[in-house]
Amino acid sequence: MRLHPSGSTRRSFLRSSVLASGALAVGCTATGRARALGANGDVRIAVIGLNSRGQEHIHGFRRLPGVRVTALCDCDGAVLDREVAAFTKNGGSVAAFTDIRKLFDAGVCDAIAVATPNHWHAALGGMACERGLHAYVEKPLTHQFWEGPRLMALAERHGTVVACGTQSRSNPGMQQAIAFAQSGQLGKIVLARGLCYKRRRSIGKVAAPKAPPASVDYDLWLGPAAEQPVQRTQFHYDWHWQWPFGNGDLGNQGVHQMDMCRWALQCELPARVWSLGGRFGYDDDGQTPNTQIVWLDYPGAPIVFEVRGLPAAPGDDAMDRFLGARVGVVLHCEGGVVVMPDYEGGVARDLAGREIATFGGGGDHFANFIAAVRAGDSRLLASDARQGHLSAALCHLGNASFRAGQAVDRAAARARVAAMPAVSEAWERMATHLGANQVDLDDGRLQLGNMLEIGDGSGLPAVAHRAPFALPELPA
Repeated sequence: MRLHPSGSTRRSFLRSSVLASGALAVGCTATGRARALGANGDVRIAVIGLNSRGQEHIHGFRRLPGVRVTALCDCDGAVLDREVAAFTKNGGSVAAFTDIRKLFDAGVCDAIAVATPNHWHAALGGMACERGLHAYVEKPLTHQFWEGPRLMALAERHGTVVACGTQSRSNPGMQQAIAFAQSGQLGKIVLARGLCYKRRRSIGKVAAPKAPPASVDYDLWLGPAAEQPVQRTQFHYDWHWQWPFGNGDLGNQGVHQMDMCRWALQCELPARVWSLGGRFGYDDDGQTPNTQIVWLDYPGAPIVFEVRGLPAAPGDDAMDRFLGARVGVVLHCEGGVVVMPDYEGGVARDLAGREIATFGGGGDHFANFIAAVRAGDSRLLASDARQGHLSAALCHLGNASFRAGQAVDRAAARARVAAMPAVSEAWERMATHLGANQVDLDDGRLQLGNMLEIGDGSGLPAVAHRAPFALPELPA
Protein backbone atom coordinates (compact mmCIF):
# COMPACT_ATOMS: atom_id res chain seq x y z
CA MET A 1 0.00 0.00 0.00
CA ARG A 2 1.60 3.28 -1.10
CA LEU A 3 0.50 6.58 0.42
CA HIS A 4 0.56 9.62 -1.83
CA PRO A 5 1.38 13.12 -0.58
CA SER A 6 -2.30 14.00 -0.89
CA GLY A 7 -3.10 11.37 1.71
CA SER A 8 -4.70 9.08 -0.84
CA THR A 9 -3.92 5.40 -1.08
CA ARG A 10 -3.25 4.01 -4.55
CA ARG A 11 -5.56 1.04 -4.85
CA SER A 12 -6.44 -0.47 -8.18
CA PHE A 13 -9.50 -2.58 -8.79
CA LEU A 14 -10.78 -4.98 -11.42
CA ARG A 15 -12.41 -2.50 -13.73
CA SER A 16 -11.81 -2.60 -17.46
CA SER A 17 -9.88 -5.85 -17.27
CA VAL A 18 -12.70 -7.65 -15.44
CA LEU A 19 -15.97 -5.78 -15.27
CA ALA A 20 -15.90 -4.56 -18.86
CA SER A 21 -14.78 -7.91 -20.16
CA GLY A 22 -17.37 -9.67 -22.26
CA ALA A 23 -15.88 -12.94 -21.05
CA LEU A 24 -17.19 -12.22 -17.55
CA ALA A 25 -20.67 -11.03 -18.43
CA VAL A 26 -23.35 -13.32 -17.06
CA GLY A 27 -24.41 -15.90 -19.62
CA CYS A 28 -27.37 -14.91 -21.75
CA THR A 29 -28.64 -18.39 -22.49
CA ALA A 30 -28.27 -21.73 -20.79
CA THR A 31 -25.14 -23.65 -21.72
CA GLY A 32 -23.04 -26.21 -19.89
CA ARG A 33 -24.86 -28.12 -17.19
CA ALA A 34 -27.73 -25.72 -16.49
CA ARG A 35 -30.99 -26.25 -18.32
CA ALA A 36 -34.03 -24.21 -19.24
CA LEU A 37 -37.03 -25.69 -17.44
CA GLY A 38 -39.76 -24.70 -19.88
CA ALA A 39 -43.25 -23.46 -19.18
CA ASN A 40 -44.77 -26.77 -18.04
CA GLY A 41 -42.33 -28.10 -15.46
CA ASP A 42 -42.34 -27.04 -11.82
CA VAL A 43 -39.28 -25.13 -10.66
CA ARG A 44 -37.96 -26.72 -7.46
CA ILE A 45 -36.47 -24.27 -4.95
CA ALA A 46 -34.30 -24.90 -1.88
CA VAL A 47 -34.22 -22.01 0.59
CA ILE A 48 -30.97 -21.69 2.54
CA GLY A 49 -30.93 -19.53 5.69
CA LEU A 50 -34.33 -19.41 7.37
CA ASN A 51 -34.32 -16.48 9.76
CA SER A 52 -35.89 -13.14 8.83
CA ARG A 53 -35.49 -12.69 5.05
CA GLY A 54 -35.35 -16.45 4.52
CA GLN A 55 -38.93 -16.74 5.75
CA GLU A 56 -39.95 -14.19 3.12
CA HIS A 57 -38.19 -16.32 0.50
CA ILE A 58 -40.25 -19.34 1.55
CA HIS A 59 -43.54 -17.46 1.35
CA GLY A 60 -42.56 -15.55 -1.80
CA PHE A 61 -41.68 -18.64 -3.81
CA ARG A 62 -44.47 -20.88 -2.41
CA ARG A 63 -47.19 -18.57 -3.69
CA LEU A 64 -45.93 -18.61 -7.29
CA PRO A 65 -47.71 -21.00 -9.67
CA GLY A 66 -45.48 -23.76 -11.00
CA VAL A 67 -42.93 -23.31 -8.21
CA ARG A 68 -42.34 -25.78 -5.39
CA VAL A 69 -40.20 -25.16 -2.32
CA THR A 70 -38.79 -28.65 -1.97
CA ALA A 71 -36.04 -28.15 0.62
CA LEU A 72 -35.11 -26.00 3.59
CA CYS A 73 -31.57 -25.69 4.93
CA ASP A 74 -30.20 -24.03 8.05
CA CYS A 75 -27.23 -24.92 10.26
CA ASP A 76 -29.28 -23.94 13.33
CA GLY A 77 -31.34 -27.04 14.04
CA ALA A 78 -33.85 -25.12 16.15
CA VAL A 79 -34.52 -22.66 13.35
CA LEU A 80 -34.76 -25.47 10.82
CA ASP A 81 -37.25 -27.43 12.97
CA ARG A 82 -39.36 -24.31 13.47
CA GLU A 83 -39.62 -23.55 9.77
CA VAL A 84 -40.23 -27.16 8.76
CA ALA A 85 -43.06 -27.32 11.29
CA ALA A 86 -44.54 -24.07 9.93
CA PHE A 87 -44.17 -25.34 6.36
CA THR A 88 -45.91 -28.66 7.03
CA LYS A 89 -48.62 -27.28 9.30
CA ASN A 90 -51.23 -27.40 6.54
CA GLY A 91 -50.15 -30.68 5.02
CA GLY A 92 -47.15 -29.67 2.95
CA SER A 93 -43.93 -31.66 2.84
CA VAL A 94 -40.35 -30.48 2.50
CA ALA A 95 -36.88 -32.00 2.81
CA ALA A 96 -34.74 -30.61 5.64
CA PHE A 97 -30.95 -30.21 5.77
CA THR A 98 -28.46 -28.67 8.17
CA ASP A 99 -25.47 -29.21 5.85
CA ILE A 100 -25.52 -27.47 2.47
CA ARG A 101 -23.32 -30.20 0.99
CA LYS A 102 -25.93 -32.85 1.72
CA LEU A 103 -28.61 -30.64 0.17
CA PHE A 104 -26.58 -30.33 -3.02
CA ASP A 105 -25.95 -34.09 -3.11
CA ALA A 106 -29.66 -34.88 -2.69
CA GLY A 107 -30.66 -33.53 -6.11
CA VAL A 108 -33.95 -32.12 -4.83
CA CYS A 109 -33.85 -28.67 -6.41
CA ASP A 110 -33.32 -26.78 -9.66
CA ALA A 111 -32.40 -23.52 -7.92
CA ILE A 112 -31.41 -22.19 -4.52
CA ALA A 113 -32.51 -19.06 -2.68
CA VAL A 114 -29.80 -17.74 -0.35
CA ALA A 115 -30.68 -15.72 2.77
CA THR A 116 -27.70 -16.60 4.94
CA PRO A 117 -25.23 -14.21 6.61
CA ASN A 118 -23.30 -12.18 4.03
CA HIS A 119 -20.05 -14.14 4.18
CA TRP A 120 -21.84 -17.18 2.71
CA HIS A 121 -23.60 -15.40 -0.19
CA ALA A 122 -21.09 -15.64 -3.03
CA ALA A 123 -19.75 -19.03 -1.95
CA LEU A 124 -23.21 -20.59 -2.10
CA GLY A 125 -23.94 -18.91 -5.43
CA GLY A 126 -20.69 -20.30 -6.85
CA MET A 127 -21.33 -23.79 -5.48
CA ALA A 128 -24.76 -23.75 -7.11
CA CYS A 129 -23.28 -22.68 -10.45
CA GLU A 130 -20.77 -25.54 -10.35
CA ARG A 131 -23.66 -27.97 -9.99
CA GLY A 132 -25.74 -26.44 -12.79
CA LEU A 133 -28.21 -24.91 -10.32
CA HIS A 134 -29.62 -21.41 -10.61
CA ALA A 135 -29.33 -19.05 -7.65
CA TYR A 136 -31.27 -16.17 -6.14
CA VAL A 137 -28.76 -14.54 -3.78
CA GLU A 138 -29.82 -11.96 -1.23
CA LYS A 139 -28.16 -8.57 -1.09
CA PRO A 140 -25.35 -7.85 -0.83
CA LEU A 141 -24.42 -10.31 -3.55
CA THR A 142 -20.90 -10.46 -2.12
CA HIS A 143 -19.15 -9.99 1.20
CA GLN A 144 -15.85 -9.03 -0.45
CA PHE A 145 -15.12 -7.20 -3.68
CA TRP A 146 -13.15 -10.01 -5.34
CA GLU A 147 -16.05 -12.47 -5.04
CA GLY A 148 -18.17 -10.63 -7.61
CA PRO A 149 -16.06 -11.19 -10.74
CA ARG A 150 -15.50 -14.82 -9.68
CA LEU A 151 -19.22 -15.47 -9.28
CA MET A 152 -20.01 -13.79 -12.60
CA ALA A 153 -17.45 -15.95 -14.34
CA LEU A 154 -18.83 -19.13 -12.78
CA ALA A 155 -22.36 -18.25 -13.92
CA GLU A 156 -21.05 -17.69 -17.44
CA ARG A 157 -19.01 -20.88 -17.43
CA HIS A 158 -21.91 -23.06 -16.30
CA GLY A 159 -24.77 -21.22 -18.02
CA THR A 160 -26.67 -20.58 -14.79
CA VAL A 161 -29.02 -17.75 -13.87
CA VAL A 162 -27.79 -15.77 -10.84
CA ALA A 163 -30.09 -13.05 -9.48
CA CYS A 164 -29.43 -10.52 -6.73
CA GLY A 165 -32.10 -9.59 -4.19
CA THR A 166 -32.07 -5.84 -4.85
CA GLN A 167 -35.79 -5.98 -5.51
CA SER A 168 -36.45 -2.31 -6.25
CA ARG A 169 -35.44 -2.96 -9.86
CA SER A 170 -38.58 -5.10 -10.29
CA ASN A 171 -40.95 -2.39 -9.03
CA PRO A 172 -42.77 -0.32 -11.70
CA GLY A 173 -42.95 2.71 -9.40
CA MET A 174 -39.19 2.76 -8.99
CA GLN A 175 -38.65 2.19 -12.70
CA GLN A 176 -40.88 5.20 -13.42
CA ALA A 177 -39.09 7.42 -10.90
CA ILE A 178 -35.65 6.52 -12.26
CA ALA A 179 -36.80 7.00 -15.86
CA PHE A 180 -38.23 10.42 -15.01
CA ALA A 181 -34.97 11.55 -13.41
CA GLN A 182 -33.04 10.31 -16.44
CA SER A 183 -35.43 11.96 -18.91
CA GLY A 184 -34.04 15.45 -18.40
CA GLN A 185 -37.40 16.99 -17.48
CA LEU A 186 -35.68 18.43 -14.40
CA GLY A 187 -32.38 18.91 -16.22
CA LYS A 188 -29.32 16.79 -15.61
CA ILE A 189 -28.76 14.81 -12.42
CA VAL A 190 -25.98 16.61 -10.57
CA LEU A 191 -25.84 14.52 -7.37
CA ALA A 192 -27.25 11.18 -6.25
CA ARG A 193 -27.72 10.92 -2.48
CA GLY A 194 -28.33 7.63 -0.67
CA LEU A 195 -29.79 7.68 2.84
CA CYS A 196 -29.79 4.99 5.49
CA TYR A 197 -31.15 6.65 8.61
CA LYS A 198 -32.13 3.49 10.47
CA ARG A 199 -32.13 3.04 14.24
CA ARG A 200 -29.48 0.61 15.40
CA ARG A 201 -28.98 -0.01 19.10
CA SER A 202 -25.87 -1.25 20.86
CA ILE A 203 -25.26 -4.99 20.50
CA GLY A 204 -23.71 -5.10 23.96
CA LYS A 205 -20.24 -6.11 25.05
CA VAL A 206 -19.19 -9.53 26.27
CA ALA A 207 -16.43 -9.96 28.84
CA ALA A 208 -15.14 -13.11 27.13
CA PRO A 209 -15.95 -15.15 24.02
CA LYS A 210 -19.29 -16.95 24.19
CA ALA A 211 -20.27 -20.44 23.19
CA PRO A 212 -22.53 -20.58 20.12
CA PRO A 213 -26.11 -21.76 20.71
CA ALA A 214 -26.28 -25.50 21.30
CA SER A 215 -28.59 -25.87 18.29
CA VAL A 216 -26.03 -24.35 15.87
CA ASP A 217 -23.37 -26.28 13.98
CA TYR A 218 -20.85 -23.48 14.36
CA ASP A 219 -18.35 -24.91 11.87
CA LEU A 220 -21.06 -24.85 9.21
CA TRP A 221 -22.18 -21.37 10.30
CA LEU A 222 -18.63 -20.04 9.89
CA GLY A 223 -18.41 -21.71 6.49
CA PRO A 224 -15.97 -19.67 4.34
CA ALA A 225 -14.95 -17.41 7.25
CA ALA A 226 -11.83 -18.00 9.34
CA GLU A 227 -12.21 -19.94 12.57
CA GLN A 228 -12.92 -17.55 15.44
CA PRO A 229 -14.87 -17.42 18.70
CA VAL A 230 -18.29 -15.83 19.11
CA GLN A 231 -17.81 -12.26 20.33
CA ARG A 232 -21.35 -10.93 20.65
CA THR A 233 -24.31 -11.36 22.97
CA GLN A 234 -26.93 -12.11 20.32
CA PHE A 235 -25.72 -14.80 17.95
CA HIS A 236 -28.12 -14.22 15.08
CA TYR A 237 -28.44 -10.93 13.16
CA ASP A 238 -25.82 -8.95 15.10
CA TRP A 239 -23.12 -10.50 12.90
CA HIS A 240 -24.08 -7.66 10.50
CA TRP A 241 -21.93 -5.31 12.60
CA GLN A 242 -18.77 -7.45 12.64
CA TRP A 243 -16.42 -7.36 9.65
CA PRO A 244 -15.74 -11.12 9.25
CA PHE A 245 -19.43 -11.74 8.51
CA GLY A 246 -21.21 -8.48 7.67
CA ASN A 247 -20.72 -5.17 5.90
CA GLY A 248 -22.33 -2.71 8.31
CA ASP A 249 -25.45 -0.81 7.35
CA LEU A 250 -23.73 0.53 4.23
CA GLY A 251 -23.75 -3.02 2.84
CA ASN A 252 -26.85 -4.25 4.66
CA GLN A 253 -29.68 -1.79 4.19
CA GLY A 254 -27.64 0.73 2.24
CA VAL A 255 -26.85 -1.54 -0.70
CA HIS A 256 -30.48 -1.13 -1.84
CA GLN A 257 -30.13 2.64 -1.98
CA MET A 258 -26.63 2.43 -3.44
CA ASP A 259 -28.10 0.28 -6.20
CA MET A 260 -30.80 2.89 -6.91
CA CYS A 261 -28.19 5.67 -7.09
CA ARG A 262 -26.03 3.69 -9.49
CA TRP A 263 -29.07 2.72 -11.54
CA ALA A 264 -30.09 6.37 -11.89
CA LEU A 265 -26.59 7.46 -12.93
CA GLN A 266 -26.09 4.42 -15.19
CA CYS A 267 -22.59 4.04 -13.82
CA GLU A 268 -20.23 1.24 -12.82
CA LEU A 269 -17.12 1.84 -10.69
CA PRO A 270 -16.15 5.38 -9.68
CA ALA A 271 -12.85 7.15 -10.25
CA ARG A 272 -12.27 7.68 -6.51
CA VAL A 273 -13.91 6.72 -3.21
CA TRP A 274 -13.60 8.35 0.19
CA SER A 275 -15.35 7.90 3.54
CA LEU A 276 -15.44 9.13 7.12
CA GLY A 277 -17.44 8.22 10.20
CA GLY A 278 -17.31 6.06 13.29
CA ARG A 279 -19.21 3.96 15.78
CA PHE A 280 -20.67 6.52 18.14
CA GLY A 281 -23.02 6.66 21.12
CA TYR A 282 -22.07 3.38 22.78
CA ASP A 283 -19.16 1.00 23.41
CA ASP A 284 -19.98 -2.50 22.19
CA ASP A 285 -18.71 -5.49 20.24
CA GLY A 286 -19.79 -4.00 16.94
CA GLN A 287 -16.96 -3.11 14.57
CA THR A 288 -18.73 -1.38 11.66
CA PRO A 289 -19.57 2.35 11.70
CA ASN A 290 -23.07 3.37 12.76
CA THR A 291 -22.50 6.84 11.31
CA GLN A 292 -20.79 7.24 7.95
CA ILE A 293 -20.47 9.42 4.87
CA VAL A 294 -19.19 7.94 1.60
CA TRP A 295 -18.27 9.99 -1.48
CA LEU A 296 -17.99 8.24 -4.85
CA ASP A 297 -16.49 10.28 -7.67
CA TYR A 298 -18.27 10.04 -11.03
CA PRO A 299 -17.97 12.55 -13.90
CA GLY A 300 -20.83 15.03 -13.74
CA ALA A 301 -22.66 13.62 -10.74
CA PRO A 302 -21.09 12.04 -7.65
CA ILE A 303 -22.84 9.75 -5.17
CA VAL A 304 -22.90 10.86 -1.54
CA PHE A 305 -24.12 8.22 0.89
CA GLU A 306 -25.14 8.87 4.49
CA VAL A 307 -25.56 6.26 7.24
CA ARG A 308 -27.03 7.09 10.65
CA GLY A 309 -27.90 4.58 13.35
CA LEU A 310 -28.55 6.97 16.24
CA PRO A 311 -31.94 8.67 16.70
CA ALA A 312 -32.75 12.31 16.09
CA ALA A 313 -32.46 12.88 19.85
CA PRO A 314 -31.57 10.70 22.86
CA GLY A 315 -34.44 8.75 24.38
CA ASP A 316 -36.51 8.82 21.19
CA ASP A 317 -36.30 6.31 18.38
CA ALA A 318 -37.53 8.82 15.78
CA MET A 319 -34.97 9.30 13.03
CA ASP A 320 -33.86 12.37 11.11
CA ARG A 321 -35.19 12.95 7.59
CA PHE A 322 -33.74 14.62 4.53
CA LEU A 323 -36.34 16.08 2.14
CA GLY A 324 -38.84 13.63 3.62
CA ALA A 325 -36.71 10.50 3.29
CA ARG A 326 -35.14 8.39 6.04
CA VAL A 327 -34.15 5.29 4.09
CA GLY A 328 -34.18 6.24 0.45
CA VAL A 329 -32.61 8.14 -2.43
CA VAL A 330 -32.64 11.80 -3.42
CA LEU A 331 -31.63 12.63 -6.98
CA HIS A 332 -30.61 16.29 -7.15
CA CYS A 333 -31.21 17.67 -10.64
CA GLU A 334 -30.56 21.08 -12.19
CA GLY A 335 -34.26 21.94 -11.97
CA GLY A 336 -35.45 20.07 -8.89
CA VAL A 337 -35.29 16.76 -7.06
CA VAL A 338 -36.66 13.24 -7.34
CA VAL A 339 -37.15 11.78 -3.85
CA MET A 340 -37.59 8.02 -3.46
CA PRO A 341 -38.35 7.36 0.24
CA ASP A 342 -39.10 3.65 -0.11
CA TYR A 343 -38.71 0.70 -2.48
CA GLU A 344 -41.71 1.39 -4.70
CA GLY A 345 -41.68 4.93 -6.02
CA GLY A 346 -41.37 8.57 -5.10
CA VAL A 347 -42.12 12.15 -6.00
CA ALA A 348 -40.57 14.78 -8.29
CA ARG A 349 -40.47 18.43 -7.20
CA ASP A 350 -39.19 21.56 -8.85
CA LEU A 351 -36.78 24.00 -7.20
CA ALA A 352 -39.68 25.81 -5.54
CA GLY A 353 -40.84 22.56 -3.92
CA ARG A 354 -43.91 22.15 -6.13
CA GLU A 355 -44.89 18.55 -6.82
CA ILE A 356 -44.58 17.68 -10.49
CA ALA A 357 -45.14 13.94 -10.59
CA THR A 358 -45.56 10.94 -8.31
CA PHE A 359 -44.59 7.34 -8.90
CA GLY A 360 -45.67 4.13 -7.21
CA GLY A 361 -46.27 0.43 -7.60
CA GLY A 362 -44.58 -2.76 -6.48
CA GLY A 363 -43.47 -5.75 -8.52
CA ASP A 364 -42.41 -9.33 -7.81
CA HIS A 365 -38.68 -9.97 -7.79
CA PHE A 366 -39.16 -13.67 -7.05
CA ALA A 367 -41.40 -14.07 -10.11
CA ASN A 368 -38.81 -12.24 -12.21
CA PHE A 369 -36.18 -14.78 -11.15
CA ILE A 370 -38.46 -17.72 -11.96
CA ALA A 371 -39.19 -16.32 -15.43
CA ALA A 372 -35.45 -16.08 -16.14
CA VAL A 373 -34.86 -19.60 -14.80
CA ARG A 374 -37.62 -21.04 -17.01
CA ALA A 375 -36.07 -19.41 -20.07
CA GLY A 376 -32.48 -20.05 -19.00
CA ASP A 377 -31.88 -16.40 -19.89
CA SER A 378 -30.19 -13.96 -17.51
CA ARG A 379 -31.19 -11.04 -19.72
CA LEU A 380 -34.69 -11.32 -18.23
CA LEU A 381 -33.43 -10.53 -14.74
CA ALA A 382 -34.16 -7.13 -13.25
CA SER A 383 -31.00 -7.46 -11.15
CA ASP A 384 -28.40 -9.96 -12.35
CA ALA A 385 -25.01 -10.93 -10.94
CA ARG A 386 -23.27 -8.04 -12.67
CA GLN A 387 -25.62 -5.42 -11.23
CA GLY A 388 -25.50 -7.08 -7.82
CA HIS A 389 -21.71 -7.13 -7.87
CA LEU A 390 -21.32 -3.50 -8.92
CA SER A 391 -23.72 -2.16 -6.29
CA ALA A 392 -22.16 -4.26 -3.53
CA ALA A 393 -18.72 -3.17 -4.76
CA LEU A 394 -19.52 0.49 -4.05
CA CYS A 395 -20.32 -0.45 -0.45
CA HIS A 396 -17.12 -2.51 -0.17
CA LEU A 397 -15.09 0.41 -1.53
CA GLY A 398 -16.65 2.85 0.93
CA ASN A 399 -15.90 0.51 3.81
CA ALA A 400 -12.37 -0.08 2.52
CA SER A 401 -11.69 3.66 2.57
CA PHE A 402 -13.05 3.91 6.11
CA ARG A 403 -11.05 0.96 7.41
CA ALA A 404 -7.81 2.25 5.85
CA GLY A 405 -8.20 5.60 7.61
CA GLN A 406 -7.08 7.11 10.88
CA ALA A 407 -8.62 8.84 13.88
CA VAL A 408 -8.95 12.63 13.64
CA ASP A 409 -10.61 15.44 15.57
CA ARG A 410 -13.54 17.57 14.44
CA ALA A 411 -11.33 20.38 13.12
CA ALA A 412 -9.26 18.03 10.95
CA ALA A 413 -12.38 16.45 9.48
CA ARG A 414 -13.93 19.81 8.70
CA ALA A 415 -10.73 21.00 7.03
CA ARG A 416 -10.58 17.84 4.93
CA VAL A 417 -14.11 18.20 3.55
CA ALA A 418 -14.02 21.97 3.04
CA ALA A 419 -13.13 21.64 -0.66
CA MET A 420 -15.88 19.06 -1.30
CA PRO A 421 -19.19 20.97 -1.20
CA ALA A 422 -21.54 17.98 -1.30
CA VAL A 423 -19.58 16.20 1.44
CA SER A 424 -19.10 19.38 3.49
CA GLU A 425 -22.86 19.94 3.61
CA ALA A 426 -23.47 16.32 4.66
CA TRP A 427 -20.70 16.59 7.26
CA GLU A 428 -22.20 19.68 8.89
CA ARG A 429 -25.60 17.97 9.17
CA MET A 430 -23.94 14.84 10.52
CA ALA A 431 -22.01 16.83 13.12
CA THR A 432 -25.22 18.55 14.23
CA HIS A 433 -26.96 15.17 14.45
CA LEU A 434 -24.17 13.71 16.59
CA GLY A 435 -24.17 16.81 18.76
CA ALA A 436 -27.88 16.27 19.45
CA ASN A 437 -26.90 12.79 20.64
CA GLN A 438 -24.24 14.27 22.93
CA VAL A 439 -21.38 12.70 20.96
CA ASP A 440 -17.95 14.27 21.43
CA LEU A 441 -16.30 14.34 18.01
CA ASP A 442 -12.91 14.96 19.63
CA ASP A 443 -12.86 11.72 21.66
CA GLY A 444 -10.86 9.70 19.12
CA ARG A 445 -13.72 7.76 17.54
CA LEU A 446 -14.06 9.85 14.40
CA GLN A 447 -12.21 8.15 11.57
CA LEU A 448 -11.10 9.88 8.37
CA GLY A 449 -10.80 7.41 5.51
CA ASN A 450 -8.13 7.34 2.82
CA MET A 451 -8.94 8.46 -0.69
CA LEU A 452 -8.95 5.32 -2.83
CA GLU A 453 -8.14 5.83 -6.49
CA ILE A 454 -9.72 3.22 -8.72
CA GLY A 455 -7.51 1.86 -11.50
CA ASP A 456 -7.29 -1.29 -13.61
CA GLY A 457 -5.03 -3.42 -11.43
CA SER A 458 -5.39 -6.34 -9.07
CA GLY A 459 -8.26 -5.27 -6.82
CA LEU A 460 -8.91 -5.16 -3.11
CA PRO A 461 -6.90 -7.65 -1.07
CA ALA A 462 -8.83 -10.90 -0.77
CA VAL A 463 -9.49 -12.62 2.53
CA ALA A 464 -9.20 -16.28 1.63
CA HIS A 465 -12.20 -18.56 2.09
CA ARG A 466 -11.86 -21.59 4.33
CA ALA A 467 -12.01 -25.01 2.66
CA PRO A 468 -14.24 -26.88 2.04
CA PHE A 469 -16.62 -23.92 1.88
CA ALA A 470 -14.68 -21.72 -0.51
CA LEU A 471 -16.08 -19.96 -3.53
CA PRO A 472 -15.12 -22.39 -6.33
CA GLU A 473 -12.02 -21.70 -8.38
CA LEU A 474 -12.41 -21.07 -12.09
CA PRO A 475 -11.53 -24.13 -14.18
CA ALA A 476 -8.35 -23.84 -16.22
